[in-house]
Amino acid sequence: MTGAEMGCSHTFLMDHLTITFLVMLLGVAAPCLGSRRVRTICFGDVIDQYGGFNSFVVIRTDPAIDATLVPSRPDFLGSRERAYRNMRVYMPRSYDRLVRDYDLIVSSDADRSVFRTDWIDWIAKSVEEGGLGLEWLGSIEAANFPSWEGTVVTEVLPCEQAPDLNVFGSFKVIIKDHDDPLMRVLDWQKTPPLVNINTQLPKQGSSVLALTTHPKGYPLITYWSIGRGSALCFASKFPVGVTYWCRDWNYFPEAMIFLSYRTVGRPIPENAALFSELISEFGEYDQRKSMVMSAISFVEKFGGRADKLYEQIAEMGRKKSAAEEVYLSGDYGSALDQMRAIRNDQQELIRDAMKTKDAALLWVYATEWCALTATTLLCAVVLWTLMVKRRLYREVSTSRLRAS
Repeated sequence: MTGAEMGCSHTFLMDHLTITFLVMLLGVAAPCLGSRRVRTICFGDVIDQYGGFNSFVVIRTDPAIDATLVPSRPDFLGSRERAYRNMRVYMPRSYDRLVRDYDLIVSSDADRSVFRTDWIDWIAKSVEEGGLGLEWLGSIEAANFPSWEGTVVTEVLPCEQAPDLNVFGSFKVIIKDHDDPLMRVLDWQKTPPLVNINTQLPKQGSSVLALTTHPKGYPLITYWSIGRGSALCFASKFPVGVTYWCRDWNYFPEAMIFLSYRTVGRPIPENAALFSELISEFGEYDQRKSMVMSAISFVEKFGGRADKLYEQIAEMGRKKSAAEEVYLSGDYGSALDQMRAIRNDQQELIRDAMKTKDAALLWVYATEWCALTATTLLCAVVLWTLMVKRRLYREVSTSRLRAS
C-alpha cells in the first residue's frame, strides 16, 4: 500500500470514527433533553378560584411541568402592593438566575404595572438570547390594565395587538397548519365555541397554527422561533373566553399542557386518549394518598400505630417516582401500566388503612363499653344499697321531750 493510500485510509477511518462518535453523542443527549422537567414560572391571574378554568391549575398536574406560580394581578389580590410583593418574592434576583432556573415563562393577562423595567427587559432577553420559551395567554392590550405595547416583550411575541382589542361572541376554531404537532394531536375544530378573543395580528415570519371564525379572521394560536428561544400566543382569555372549553371539552387539560410543550419544543404525545388517562392517574394518585393520610391522622389521634401504613406509603412514593421517570422519557404506555399497578396497590392500601382505623375504633368502642358498663354496675350497687338493702334496718323513731 502506498503512502497516499495509507493516508486516505487513515482519513477515512478518522472520519468514520468522528461520525460514529457524533451519532453516539446525539443518541445520548437527545433523551436527556426530552426527559427533563419543564421548569416554568407563571405570571398573571394565577389563582385557584377559577378551578379548572385556570391554565396554571391544569398544567401543574403534569409531572413533566415544574410550575412556580406568581399571583400578580392587583385586581384579584386586593392591592397593587400585594401583587408587587409576590413579584419581589418569586422573581429571580438576576437575569442569569432567570435563564438558569427556568425553561418557560407563562403570562396570563399579566398586569404590566407590577413589572419593573429591568424585569421586562430580562423576559425579552431570556427568550432571544437565553433560549427560553414565552407562552402568552390572553391580552397584549386590554382596557382594564396597562398595555404591553411599546415594551421589549412585544418585540419577541409572534403577533401584535389589533385595534379591536377584546371582542365577545361565539367563535369556533379553524385549524390553519394541519401538519403542526399541536394541531395534529387534538381535533381543535370540534371544540366548543370560545366566548372571547383578544384580537391580534400575526407578524411577518410567524406561523399561524389556528384561526377563529371572527369575520376578520383573527388568529387564535400564533408561534415563532426568535433568536435562541420561541414564543406562542393564545388569543382567548381566562376564565371567560374558555368557559365552554373547560366545561364541555374532555381534552381541555391536555390542550393547556400541550400549549406549554409546543412553546418549549417538548415532544407532544401522539395518543391524546392514552395521555389523558395517564394524567388522570397521576391526579387520582394524590387523591387516594390524601384519603390514606386522613385515615392515619384519625388513627393517631386515638393513639393507634400506623408504622406499616407509612412504610407502604413510602413504597408507593418510590413506585410513583419510577413511573414519573418513565413518563418523562416519553414512554407513556409503560408509565400508564405502572400507574395502573400503583392504583391497585393504593386501593389495597386504602383497605388496610380502613382496617387499621376500624381496629383503633374497636378499642375506642371497647373502652366506652367498659366505662359505660362499670358506671351502670356502680349505679346498680348504689341503688340496691339505698332502695333494697335498707329494709334490713329498723326505722328510727323520733321522740319528744315533755315539757315540765
